[in-house]
This record gives sequence, C-alpha cells and structure tokens, in this order.
Amino acid sequence: MSDKANHTILLVDDESGILHALQRLLKVIDAKVLTANCADEALIVIKNSPVSLIISDNRMPGKTGVELLTESRQIQPSAIRILLTGYADLETVMQAINSGAIRYYLTKPWDDDLLLSRVKESLELFEMKNDNQRLNGLTQKQNDELKELNRTLEQKVTDKTKQIKEQHEELARSFMETIKAFSSIIDLRFKEVGSHSQRVAASAKKILRIMNLNQKEYQDIVVAAFLHDIGKISYPDGLLKKSEGECNRAEMEIVTRHPILGQSCVFVISGFEEIGMIIRNHHENFDGSGFPDNIRETGIPLGARIIRVADAFDHKAFFGGYPDMKMLNEAAAYLVRESGILFDPEVVKKFIDLDIARQFYQGELMETIVVKAFDLQKGMVVAEDIYTHSGMFVLPKGAGLSSEMINRIIKIDKFDSIQKGIVVHKANRAERKENAPVQSTIGR
Repeated sequence: MSDKANHTILLVDDESGILHALQRLLKVIDAKVLTANCADEALIVIKNSPVSLIISDNRMPGKTGVELLTESRQIQPSAIRILLTGYADLETVMQAINSGAIRYYLTKPWDDDLLLSRVKESLELFEMKNDNQRLNGLTQKQNDELKELNRTLEQKVTDKTKQIKEQHEELARSFMETIKAFSSIIDLRFKEVGSHSQRVAASAKKILRIMNLNQKEYQDIVVAAFLHDIGKISYPDGLLKKSEGECNRAEMEIVTRHPILGQSCVFVISGFEEIGMIIRNHHENFDGSGFPDNIRETGIPLGARIIRVADAFDHKAFFGGYPDMKMLNEAAAYLVRESGILFDPEVVKKFIDLDIARQFYQGELMETIVVKAFDLQKGMVVAEDIYTHSGMFVLPKGAGLSSEMINRIIKIDKFDSIQKGIVVHKANRAERKENAPVQSTIGR
C-alpha cells in the first residue's frame, strides 16, 4: 500500500471502548478514521463520505453488522468490508462472505497483528480495485475516442479522396485545355478550314472509344492527335500555301522532317515519350512507303495509324471548304481505296462502320442568329468560324457547344472580345442529334 494513499476507515460498534481500542491500533495506518455507534449512524456516514474500509461489529442494537455491510454494498460497492463477530455467528458470517457482503471476518477478541494485516490488505485491495476501475474507465474512454477517431478518419479519408479526385479531374481538364490551346496555335499557322487538329482529335476519339485501351494509351493518342502537326510550325511562309505535289525537292525535305521536329518539341516533356513517337510516325504508310522511318503495318504505333486515317480524311474532306455529303463520301471512299496501302485496314473499317464522315455533315439547319458570348446556350451549333478581335481562332463552324466550351469562349471574350458576335444555328434537338458534328465531342 502506498504511504501517500488517502484512505478513510469507518469503525462501527455500539461499545465506545472497542471503538477507542481500534482507533489506537489504527494510528500506525496512514488513513482518516471515522466512528459510528450503530448501523443507522454508519449508513449516514457512508452516504455522505467516501470510505475505503468499513470495520463493523456484528451484534449491535437495531441492524446487525451483516445487515449494515450488506446494505452499504449498494451505496459504496468499492469499499472493503470487515466483520468483527463471535463464534456463535459463524454460520451467518459465512453466508455474508459467500454473498460478497464482507471480505474478511475476525473473531473477538481479535489478534492485533492479524487485524492490522487485514486492514493493510484491504486498503491495498481497495487501491487495486480503484486503479482497475480507473484503468477500465480510461480504456473505455480511449476506445470511445478511438471509435470516434476511426469514424471521423473514415470521413476524412472519404473527403480527402473526393478532394484528390476533384483536383485530379480539374488537373486533367486543365491539361487538356492547354493541349487544345497549343493545337489552336498550330491551326492559326495554316489557312485550312476551321480547326483541323481538333477535328482529327475528335475523329480519333470516336475510334478509340470502341477499342479496349487503358486510360494512358487513350490519352496519349488523343494528345498526339491534337499536336500531330506541331512540327509544321517550322515551315517557311511560302511552303504553307503549297500542297505536297507542288513542293520541290528541298521543300519536300522540310515536309518529311516535320514529324521528327514534332517529336522533338514534346519529347523533352516527362511522360510524353510515347506521344512523341506517335507524332513522329503519323505519316507512315501501312505498306512502308511513308516517312520518316519507312516502317510498316503493326510496326507503326496504333495511335499513329489512327491519326493517319483521321488526318487524311480531314484534308480530303475539307480541302475546298466546309464539305457537303458528296465531298464527305468521296473522302471516305479514298480511305477505302487506299486501305492496306496507305492506311491500316482495321482502322479504316472502324472509321467506316462508325460512319464518322456523316457526323461532319451540317445538313440544312434552321435559321441563324447572332449572340454575345454570355448568351450562348448548351447545344447551340456554331454557324461560322469564331475569331476574336485580334484574329485568334476560337472555334470552327459546326461545333456543338458544351457548357465547358461556352465557359471557355466567355473567358476569351473578356480579354480579347469577339466584337461581331457569334453566329449560331437555332436547330432543334432532333436535328442536332441526327446531324451532330464531330466537333461537339471535343469538349468531352
């Protein structure tokens, strides 16, 4: 037992001499000693003061010591109880012990050393029980706190996972917007109709969606489609106006080198190694007659084979301006004729099966209206190419507007206004669905 223990011992006996004798004996114990002359008086003390140990005589007027200790158990269950009794009461005492009402009993006259020993043991037991209760309470509290922590941790993990996912999605959107911005810069360098790179990327997406590719493979090909002509930035102005058939030998060397330059533009970017290879090989022909490496068939990266088809179709279809159905059909027929020679037959088959050519057909849409950027609505179809006041190309004719694309136009309009307004078709939903241009998928 610790000397610093702060204990209270209650002595109960109807004989004052016995109480005084017990008090003298317990002076060696570091404890506060209280006395009571009967059970009722003792119960008042027990109800009003915490006690560590109760030592009671058994035979007293009114309630017996066994009755007192049994009742005290309901009031202060942690207190240790010792009964002083004569031999005649042993049967009653044993019943009390078995019921848990008393811990020890001593017969009168008692042995001082034995009584002191029992008192010390009782106080040590009281401390042990209190420590156990304290530790159990602390354990329960910690368990409750741990349960709450686990509950809040699960919520925090859920919230953090959601936050990371949203940040990842925002980063992916920002990444693709940057890629599209680069492709717009590339398209501004040429006098082609609308946004060639975006149309090629949109056609590639259509084909990719029916192929079993992982996310990185899909993204690499889409990014390469947007940037496939980045190497043409190096073209001199005179070469921009010529077709390949009009180029002399020196100019053709520049033309055949632009895929290599395109690869070098992106190869230094971490994670763009495969994109660079796709860009390098997007002019390779299926029969090995292309450039710059004369590789053939499946030796050509899949992305390059897909872009080769989409790029050739777009040049054929949009060579003379926005195509009608006849021009689109002729461009598709060109792919079929050159299938197995210039183009991968499997990619051409997917292009034809998906009827991608028809998705560029504008048809006879309803009347046009001119609106400001902030008046655009989701589902409207752009009727004329959109340029800013400074001449920056924004979107091609035929683009179906998504919420994302409208937000982008509004942002551009704030720093470089679209002064003449934006010409859009007022097509109904059925017509837009039937004649939906491929450009409407660019923002997805």
